[in-house]
Amino acid sequence: MKDLRTDFPIKDTYAYFMTSAAGPMPKPAYETFVEFGSLLHLTGSVKFPQWIEYMEKSRISASRLLGAPKENIAFVKNTGIGLWIASRLLDWKHGDEIILPAGEFPSNIYPWLSLEERGVSIKWIEPNIKDHPVPRVDRESILPLLTERTKLLSVSFVQFDDGARRNIKELSDLAKEFGLVFVVDAIQGLGALPFDLKEFEADFVCAGSQKWLLSSPGAGLLYIHPKWLEVEKVPNFGWLSVDDPFNTAPGSFAESHKRLLPTAKRFEEGTPNFAGIATLGASIDYLLDYGIENISLRIKALTDLLVERLESLDCRVVSPREEDDWSGIVSFCHPSLDSLAVDREFNSANIITSVRNDWVRVAVDFFNDEEELERLVASLKSQLDRVVVA
Repeated sequence: MKDLRTDFPIKDTYAYFMTSAAGPMPKPAYETFVEFGSLLHLTGSVKFPQWIEYMEKSRISASRLLGAPKENIAFVKNTGIGLWIASRLLDWKHGDEIILPAGEFPSNIYPWLSLEERGVSIKWIEPNIKDHPVPRVDRESILPLLTERTKLLSVSFVQFDDGARRNIKELSDLAKEFGLVFVVDAIQGLGALPFDLKEFEADFVCAGSQKWLLSSPGAGLLYIHPKWLEVEKVPNFGWLSVDDPFNTAPGSFAESHKRLLPTAKRFEEGTPNFAGIATLGASIDYLLDYGIENISLRIKALTDLLVERLESLDCRVVSPREEDDWSGIVSFCHPSLDSLAVDREFNSANIITSVRNDWVRVAVDFFNDEEELERLVASLKSQLDRVVVA
């Protein structure tokens, strides 16, 4: 078993429950980050082949994490640009429709919303749970929105504010049944929950590096289904999209397209974030070594304990907790307390949470422990005791 306090020294200072915004690097990832920085500091580009080795090693790690061939994985700057690339690979026609859940994180809204200028419209899955502003996303909520013009369904694996986990297998089967392109924004669950493309199909999957993948910001993964590599279209076409990148007389654009790389690397248009990608690979290796299933089980045990403690204090836990719906995000509120004030007091005690949608959002990862949860609950109880006294 790994020594989590050694691997996550942030635990010496904080009870850190904000992986939903940015996760702390485990020690091996930090060491890789420093190692690559030292390589740049001491050798500049003399050892450029090592940069490529880091990158391709990380691609293999990403392949293992996603359960997909490495040839179908590209590195991108962030989730948003990955989804934008996906949005531009389709041949859109005026009147086409996209289905999106209301309340998605904006990374999964703007790439699709920008297609309005092409005559594409969005059909929103509206809130369908009483007194809850985030919709349940399942077959029943999607079927009424389907028309002959529906072309694509894009969802978050885990919703960023209430932490609802979507049944990706069910949604994948629905998309296949109705001939929809299926897109997954996986950033709020990848690395913490099982996600295996051998068990379901998706056209595109994208996730940035900085949340549950516990890496530095500015890097991310984009999975592209093999059929989209048969489409000779690269929205972000650049010098590294082709097999002769140093050709300074490439001829016509049509001639350049004949030299497109056959793999998803064609979407890595220019000089990549080598340091960030190397760090991401090291973090993925750390997570895979620990075991995603083990991580998931640990998160489930900790979040179950947290929910039990919160409900004992009459908090309203808004995050779904059914067998297939839970995630590492536990969001709650209390009728006697202002969520922003609760969050401020937590933070002043080095208990790091956030507020989304007027709920206190507690992101529990496997490096957290029971003592940290009890500190959070004790602080909350102290706040409630002061309200009663007043």
